[in-house]
Amino acid sequence: MKKNTLVQFVCFKTILESDQFVPQWEQFAKATTGRNNDPVFLQQATSKSSFKYVSQHQWPEDDFQFVFMKGRHSENLPESRARVVQAGGYIPVQLEHRPTTEKDNIKIMAFSTDQHVSFAVFKKLQPYQFLNIYQAYYESSIYAVILEYFLKEKDAALLLSQLKELFPNMEAAIYKECFVPVE
Repeated sequence: MKKNTLVQFVCFKTILESDQFVPQWEQFAKATTGRNNDPVFLQQATSKSSFKYVSQHQWPEDDFQFVFMKGRHSENLPESRARVVQAGGYIPVQLEHRPTTEKDNIKIMAFSTDQHVSFAVFKKLQPYQFLNIYQAYYESSIYAVILEYFLKEKDAALLLSQLKELFPNMEAAIYKECFVPVE
């Protein structure tokens, strides 16, 4: 991820499995590339979550473009039996994990609405290997902070229980990353 990049998170609530959802999602994602050739990432929840899929769209800060919908946080897409939740634009505050590091790690994504929690609290949780922190860039973003913890699978249950204990209203789940090339 480049310096001065904004990341848009788009969340999907759906009952569709990946073989049905991903081809429909690819159609949505193709419309988002514009002049931006950065990759678009799609994550699928592998543990219980209200969001079955989350996509990340990277944009240069000076050319940020909202994707999927304009002016709304959520919308139903009846043709895909999915509810799209526009989480908003976020600026990377800490990026420890890069796509080339530790391929055998899994990811826990956590979505926090609490604007008053210090990042130090998130960093103290253990065990994890890498932590990416994204802070809301716009006041209209749904979450104050989005976290990506990268860790060994054997440690996931412990970290999830810590997150749920400390932050009972936080949405957190294990996600697997699916790189979907956009042509």
